[in-house]
Amino acid sequence: MKRSFFLLAALLCAASSSFAQMTDTLRRRDPGGWEFMQVVQGPLVIAEGRTHHGLHEGVWTTFWDNRLPHTITSYADGKRNGSYVEIRRTGQVEWLMNYTNDTLDGPSRRYYPGANIAEETYYSRGVRSGWYTKWYLNGPMQEHSNYNHNVRDGKSSYYKENGQLLAEYNFNLGKLDGDATLYGDNGKVSEAGFYSHDDKTGIWKEYFPDGKLKTEGMYRNGEKDGVWKQYDENGKELKPITYKKSKGK
Repeated sequence: MKRSFFLLAALLCAASSSFAQMTDTLRRRDPGGWEFMQVVQGPLVIAEGRTHHGLHEGVWTTFWDNRLPHTITSYADGKRNGSYVEIRRTGQVEWLMNYTNDTLDGPSRRYYPGANIAEETYYSRGVRSGWYTKWYLNGPMQEHSNYNHNVRDGKSSYYKENGQLLAEYNFNLGKLDGDATLYGDNGKVSEAGFYSHDDKTGIWKEYFPDGKLKTEGMYRNGEKDGVWKQYDENGKELKPITYKKSKGK
């Protein structure tokens, strides 16, 4: 996810609208074109860092009005390079990202208030690429997927808050494609079949909680079609239902 980052001019503007006092910039000039700068608002430092020939270089830090750090950004030649950390006003980390030449590159992590991790995404030159993992607020994993060019690609697994597997899908460049399996509250398969370009297709089966077959039939273009067999909980075959364009006959 792209985030908004403020260079010095934007910091001055934002600070002026947030505080009653005007901002001032303190500068210490060092040899070789270096400067150490602080943007201050009365007794408060709201941003500080170094420039080299006028470009941000090294670590720049912005601060909340309670003096805790707000953002910590690494620069090289005026561009974000390396780690970026965003911190809540309470002092808890919210974002931990990595940049190369002002572009997201590498792991990006978001945290819930209270420090539990919320999600982890990998980027390659600004594009989601690789594993994506999402967690529930109380810690268990919610989703584990693979991304390719910003869309899900390959196997995705979804979990309930109690840790039980909820569903497994396969994606092909963002579209459901391939095997799909859904699970009931007892962890057993409740439904299974195939997708093609986001539509259910081919033979699908539904199961009772004890694992016995409940129904089976064909999907075409995402709709039930043709004869669907039905069974009771003892395995006895019931009267089938014939579908045409998802309407029972």
